[in-house]
Amino acid sequence: MSLIVTAVMTADEMQQAMSVRRRVFIDEQGFREAVETEDPSDDKPTTIHFVGKDSETGEYVAVARCLLDEANRKAKFGRVAVLSECRGKNFGVQLMDAIEEHVRDRVDLFVLSSQYGRKGFYEKCGYHCPSDEIHLEEGAKHCYMVKSANLSS
Repeated sequence: MSLIVTAVMTADEMQQAMSVRRRVFIDEQGFREAVETEDPSDDKPTTIHFVGKDSETGEYVAVARCLLDEANRKAKFGRVAVLSECRGKNFGVQLMDAIEEHVRDRVDLFVLSSQYGRKGFYEKCGYHCPSDEIHLEEGAKHCYMVKSANLSS
């Protein structure tokens, strides 16, 4: 099974991305709707949205967002999600690999703020927590994680 990941280019793709985000973050995890629908970072010109389609069904099942900071050579990933019924198919790893590859030549460092309970997934993708610090985002425990964008690191 494979995931076809592309950068969002059309209004329809953005609508599909927001639908996946809504299903995962609002319906499943209980975050406030405003967190997903009123985030000013979504509309910044340096933000890249990604969608992932199941290659077998053609359905949109995964999503991620990248806040690109080329001046500091850093990419902050967030809103990474795979629909619950599609987990366990390696789609999350495929999504992370694809979005990293999309911006790798423009940055030196990948960063993200992981929900604490999902930290293990990102560790499998090569990320680590540079400190033991835990912070709250929308009432949920999160930890800051980093990964070198340099493939030889």
